[in-house]
Amino acid sequence: MTTLSVILIAAVFFLIGAAVGHLFSKKVDSGDKSVRNLEQKLAASEKELKRYQQEVTEHFITASHLTSNIGQSYRQIHEHLASKAMRLASSDVARQILKSGGSDFGLLDSNGNPLIDLSDVEVPRDYAPSVPGGILSENYGLTEAEQNKAENLTENITQSRAGNRVEGNAENDASPDFLDNIDGDEKDPTQSVA
Repeated sequence: MTTLSVILIAAVFFLIGAAVGHLFSKKVDSGDKSVRNLEQKLAASEKELKRYQQEVTEHFITASHLTSNIGQSYRQIHEHLASKAMRLASSDVARQILKSGGSDFGLLDSNGNPLIDLSDVEVPRDYAPSVPGGILSENYGLTEAEQNKAENLTENITQSRAGNRVEGNAENDASPDFLDNIDGDEKDPTQSVA
């Protein structure tokens, strides 16, 4: 082998190596480009996701405010209807309106004024009011003749007791037997309910 052939073989191998190196560097560069492209796409996707999340958040905040406004408007309408029903309509209508709205709102209008005048509110009683001839009357269920007889009996008893007190004689007080059966043949009218 001559020197020329050695130089020629070396030059050929050098060119082959240069070509292989060039091809290898292009592959590496294209891999770097694809990585850069993927990173850019990922950054763009993240930016788009953040923008979308911001839009969703703004949407729900706006929807919340609008819903709150609707609820407040409904409450104001209901308070207005209830207050006017209490003043203008019957108590049954007012109760129905209060029940339909849940009546869990405060009894103040939107300006803080009371819907109900406290002078109109009656304190609950633990007794029933006495009405003449009503169910709590002593003469309830008695005929007129029985009422007269009961009144006469009451007068006799009070006169008898008054007389005994004046005389100071406690033995002549009306006995329980006297009160239980006046005529002997009639029943106690308060025990028989028609």
